Amino acid sequence: MSIIDFPEFKKAINTYCLETVGERLSIIKKNLDSLMDAKRNETKSSAGDKYETGRAMIQNEEELYKRQRAETSIILDQLLRIDPDKECSFIEPGALVVLPSGYFYIGAGMGKLVVNHIDCFAISLSSPIGQALKSKKKGDTILFQNREVMILNVY
Repeated sequence: MSIIDFPEFKKAINTYCLETVGERLSIIKKNLDSLMDAKRNETKSSAGDKYETGRAMIQNEEELYKRQRAETSIILDQLLRIDPDKECSFIEPGALVVLPSGYFYIGAGMGKLVVNHIDCFAISLSSPIGQALKSKKKGDTILFQNREVMILNVY
């Protein structure tokens, strides 16, 4: 097992999260642009019901992409407020937490990530484990899923 440079690992996780969210926003924008083109090119046919059904489906997809864009923009905003160079002494946004079960980056709920060939989890403080960890520090014990979990370190 190799030794991890935790401050560098934390920066790498933050960069990975920002890049991933940026890519998601780009894909959503392309999909919305494509839908707008389809909407403009949708022509009224003699089969009026077919036209209306097509327009309704486009409208539903547009609403879905707009909702995804809003949710992804919130995640981006959460990540942009983090200073990845800040050394955290307690669990707050931007902290890298070491638990017996693995590494947890407190920022935005993005789930399991693999950064520098190391598994970690990007979570928000509003998640169940985030709520249990909030404001705790190295050596504290939390109760999560009816188990006591010791916080091994915070960076």
